[in-house]
Amino acid sequence: MNFLIFTIIPGVVSFFVMRKEKSTVPEGQVDESPLSGNLLWYVIILCLLAPLIAQTIFYYGWKKRLPKKAKKANNLGWLAILVWIGGYFLLGAL
Repeated sequence: MNFLIFTIIPGVVSFFVMRKEKSTVPEGQVDESPLSGNLLWYVIILCLLAPLIAQTIFYYGWKKRLPKKAKKANNLGWLAILVWIGGYFLLGAL
């Protein structure tokens, strides 16, 4: 059950958020706007729940049409991985 909660559900939600945002940019055009607002919070939460899955979905889904958002989502994913590692060692030390 934990596998479902922490991997599949955030992965599916990440995919739908990525597709919705990507569909706002016409084919062949590039949007250089930064990741901000509610979308930023969605990416942060999803990356904290399933870092590698959400990070990969956002980065590879956005890298051609939304390069700044893709780079920011990728960086947030790496930060989330560091948070998970830090939490693991902090809780493991207790």
